[in-house]
Amino acid sequence: MVFFNLLLAFVSIAEPANDEIKKMNELAENGKLNEAKRIYLKWIRSGYESKLLYYNVGLIYEKNGDAGNAMFFLKKAQKLAPNDDLIENRLLSLQEKIKDRFMIPIENRRKSDIIIKPWKYFTSQNWAIFLLAGVWIYVIHYLYYRLFSVSFSLYFYKPLQKIQIFMLLFLLIQFIRIINYWTIEEAIILPEEVKVFQGADTLSPIIQTVHAGLPVLFEDKIGEWVKITLKNGRTGWVKKSHLSAKI
Repeated sequence: MVFFNLLLAFVSIAEPANDEIKKMNELAENGKLNEAKRIYLKWIRSGYESKLLYYNVGLIYEKNGDAGNAMFFLKKAQKLAPNDDLIENRLLSLQEKIKDRFMIPIENRRKSDIIIKPWKYFTSQNWAIFLLAGVWIYVIHYLYYRLFSVSFSLYFYKPLQKIQIFMLLFLLIQFIRIINYWTIEEAIILPEEVKVFQGADTLSPIIQTVHAGLPVLFEDKIGEWVKITLKNGRTGWVKKSHLSAKI
């Protein structure tokens, strides 16, 4: 079972008590998933973080028919492991069950995504390394040109310099896009049905009704009301209690 993979995730953090691990494994083996979930949530409240921990909790919530919390924990897992196919496929499967799935763009990876949506393939750390390497290559070529250039070197250096500048700008722009992507404040609709109001009060017109499991963007907050942006671009207000914590 996928639950057993969780134990490896804690080696580099801080391993929970052996009796808790043993108890969790026994519960999972016996199909007592709600009891296993209680232990998982206890670990989360204690500060443990793991993609498999969030993934397992998400699976239990999904099995119990709680699409809101299932989406929240699967999204948390995806945040820690953006390139994990297992997590991504589980999210796609869950999205198909959400009533508002027409508002959630479900896309397959395309070859063009490596340029258009590079965060699907590379982490910000990867792009930072590429950007740093590009800068050093440019600096080395520049020093070579200044210190050791001869007349014929101009013929190959100038075009190379233009290509390098273009590539550095491209890497920098993509790196900024990735940072913006990962700093988006996202939350999940939790109740089965939630009305989205035009203003931060129940007297405002209802602009849309959304359902459990729908990811929305967290925009602003006034008291117990939160301004959200839906995937179709519309903005509105919902009660704070209707949203998960920020992912």
